[in-house]
Formats: sequence, C-alpha cells, structure tokens
Amino acid sequence: MTNPPNFEAHLEEGIGRLQDGLDGFVGDAGTPLSARLQGASGVAQRGMGEILDTVRDVTADRPLFALVGASVLGFLASVFLLRRG
Repeated sequence: MTNPPNFEAHLEEGIGRLQDGLDGFVGDAGTPLSARLQGASGVAQRGMGEILDTVRDVTADRPLFALVGASVLGFLASVFLLRRG
C-alpha cells in the first residue's frame, strides 16, 4: 500500500508536469496555460456575478414579475421532466 502523503506528492508532481507539458504544447511564451485558464475563470465569475446582481435588482424592483417568471420556469421544467419519464 502507498503512503497517502507520498501519493499526494506524486499526484501534485504529475499535475505540475501535465501543466508544463500543456504550456509547451500550446507554445505561448507570454503566459502559461494555467494562468490563462485562471484568467478565463475570473472573467466567467465576474460575468456570473453581474447576472446575479441584475436578477437580484429585478426581483427587488418588480416582485410580481419575478414570481410570474419563476412560475413559468417551474412549469416548463415540469413539462420537460414529465416528457422524459
């Protein structure tokens, strides 16, 4: 049986080698692939935050509109689930 800390060290080393290999494969000398992926995830998080802020503002300003919208989404979800079953 392998020692868990030793296994974790080997796993982290393998992940590092994989990232280095992907960085070399892509061939961008400026920024490594892992940094670009982290930048893309940051952009996605900011975009999702803006969407959630907009939804929160709309529900605070127009609660009846939000209730009707949630009802319609619930109805559509139930129709799709009943068709599958």
